[in-house]
Amino acid sequence: MINTKIAIAIISSLSFIACTYEYGLPEKKVEEVSVIEDITVPSNKVFAHPGLLHSQADFDRMKTKVDNQVDPWISGYNKMISNSHASATYVMKGPVVTLIRGGGSREEPLADNYSTAMEDAHAAYLTAIRWKITGDVAYANKSIQILNAWAATCTSISGDSNKALGAGIYGYQFANAAEIMRDYSGWNATDLAKFKKWMLDVFYPVNKAFLDTHWNACSTHYWANWDLCNLASMMSIAVLNDDVSMYTYVINYLMKGVGNGQLLKAINHIHPKSANDDIDLGQIQESGRDQGHTLMVIGLLGSIAQMAENQGLDIYGYNDNMILKGAEYVAKYNAARLSVPFKTYTNCANVTHTTAADDAGRGGIRPVWERIYNHYTIGKGIKARYIKTAKDVGYPEGGSGDLNPNSGGYDDLGFGTLLYSK
Repeated sequence: MINTKIAIAIISSLSFIACTYEYGLPEKKVEEVSVIEDITVPSNKVFAHPGLLHSQADFDRMKTKVDNQVDPWISGYNKMISNSHASATYVMKGPVVTLIRGGGSREEPLADNYSTAMEDAHAAYLTAIRWKITGDVAYANKSIQILNAWAATCTSISGDSNKALGAGIYGYQFANAAEIMRDYSGWNATDLAKFKKWMLDVFYPVNKAFLDTHWNACSTHYWANWDLCNLASMMSIAVLNDDVSMYTYVINYLMKGVGNGQLLKAINHIHPKSANDDIDLGQIQESGRDQGHTLMVIGLLGSIAQMAENQGLDIYGYNDNMILKGAEYVAKYNAARLSVPFKTYTNCANVTHTTAADDAGRGGIRPVWERIYNHYTIGKGIKARYIKTAKDVGYPEGGSGDLNPNSGGYDDLGFGTLLYSK
C-alpha cells in the first residue's frame, strides 16, 4: 500500500462561491489530509511455502547464478561457504533443556547459554540454503539434525526480561531454517510436526506474553527491537504452522500495536530531505540510544518486510516507503558519517533523547543493507545514496559472527549479497 491524499474542498454555499468569483475574492485553498492505509490479512489467506525470507523463485535464481559463476551471487556464495556455520561438518553447540537469556538474575540464577541457540540456528539456516543451491543432501541432513535435536531437547526459555529477546531472535531464525527444509523428503513428517509444535509450545508463548504485557511496564518502555524481534518470531511461526490468526495478530500489531514495534513508532518521525539527500529521512526510535541497536532495528524491519513480501503483503511500501526512509537515515549517520536531523524523543518512562547517539557503535558494519537496497533501489528504482554506501562498505555481505563474534553478530541472518541480489 502507498500513502494516499484525500482532497477535501471546504465550501459554505454555492451562492458564496459565486460571490467570490464576482468580486475577485481569493478562492479557498484545497486542504490535503494524509491518510495512511492499514495493511490487512484476508481471513481465508493461504500461505505460500517456502514463504519467509526466501521463496522458491529466490532459490531458483540463486542456484542459476551460482552454477554459472555470476557476480554478485557467486561472491556472496563464496562468502557464505567460507563461514563455519555453513559446513556439513558443523558441530552443534547445543541443544539445551532450558534456553537462558538474562541469566545470573533474580528470575534465573543459572548463567546465560543463549549462544548455543544463536550459533545452531544460524548453522541450520545456512546449511539449509546450501542444500537448496547445491542439492547436496549432506547439508540438508545437517540442518535437520540441528532442528530435530533442539525440538527434542529444549522445553523452555528462561531469564529476566531479556528472555523476550531470546524467544524473539532465535525464534524467527530457527523457524526460517525449518521453513526452507519443510519440503525436504528426508525430513520425517513426524519430526517436522514435532518441530512445528516445539515452536508453538516454547517460543510463541514468550513472544505473545511480551507483546501483550511488556512485562507490566508502560507500553513504550521497551525499545523497538524488543517488539520487532518478537513480531518477527510470531510471523515466522505463523507461516511455518499455516496459522492465519497468529499472522493477523502480527500484521495488526505492526499497524496499531501499543509498543514500539508499531511501524509508526519504530520510525517515529519523517524529516524532509535536504539538498544533498535523495529522499526524506526517517528517524528510528532507538537513534538517540545507540547505533548498534539502531542498526539492529533496520535489520528486523527488513526481515519483517521481506517475510511479508513473500506472503503478498507490501510492508516495504507502507506509508510511502517509510522503511526505506528509516534505513536511509541510519545509513547517512553510520556509513556516510554525516549529521542527521533529530526530533526530541521521550518515551512513556520519561527517557528523553535530544540528538542521534554518537557512540562506539556508530559506523558498525551489520549485514542488513543488501535486502533493503535490492528491494527499493534495484527492484523499485528508488535512488538512496546512503544505503548504497552502506551496502558497498560491507560487500559481499557476510554474517553469522564473521563481522562480530558477540550476540550482535548473530542478530540478523545476513549474507544478503547472495540471498537478495536481483
